[in-house]
Amino acid sequence: MKIESHPDSLQVAESAAKYLEQKIRDSIKEKGSFSMAISGGKTPWQMLKLLAKAPLPWSRVNIFQVDEREAADGHPDRNLTQLFKTLEGTGIITKVNIFPMPVVAENLEEACADYANTIKEITGDGILDLVHLGMGADGHTASLIPGDQVCEVYDKDVAMTASPYQGRNRMTLTYPVINKAKEILWVITGEEKKEMVQRLISKDPNIPAGKVSQENALLITDQV
Repeated sequence: MKIESHPDSLQVAESAAKYLEQKIRDSIKEKGSFSMAISGGKTPWQMLKLLAKAPLPWSRVNIFQVDEREAADGHPDRNLTQLFKTLEGTGIITKVNIFPMPVVAENLEEACADYANTIKEITGDGILDLVHLGMGADGHTASLIPGDQVCEVYDKDVAMTASPYQGRNRMTLTYPVINKAKEILWVITGEEKKEMVQRLISKDPNIPAGKVSQENALLITDQV
């Protein structure tokens, strides 16, 4: 895994935005489109706000969610709500193709399968160009939570957590779809994550983040 270290979270966000901009340009030039899955978080929202300023052909960019909390549309707990808030006023919100996780569906197991099928339909092969990941101070990434059975799901690309985490059940991409992405971009900031960043770098299988493929991965952080 390649590693970039910066003094603060703003510089991390700036570097990640520039990296994404170049990846989008390269992919659109090569095959006419770019499909990525994004995670939430304070630094990632900064990253996306900066990225939104880039003069890109946004109608060719497809944005999926890495994970989402089970809550009503528009609820502040939803990553989607924060995504729309971040992109508000940028001018790209009506141009970019955003595919929300269907966490308000009656049958969430069917909704997971539907979302996996949507990824396959849009990408053509189920392989995302890039998956953006963060990490919690407990070593979780996406909504692959320590001790949750969702970490053992290898026959589905999208699944629900078995138990609530921080008060919410969650829908998440699983290891199979994350690990077959063409690129993985880690954006991790915060002193409280310093130990876990080292465990991530060492591929510690005892934390969920440590089981993500590092073959085509870049870590941008303020903790190395």
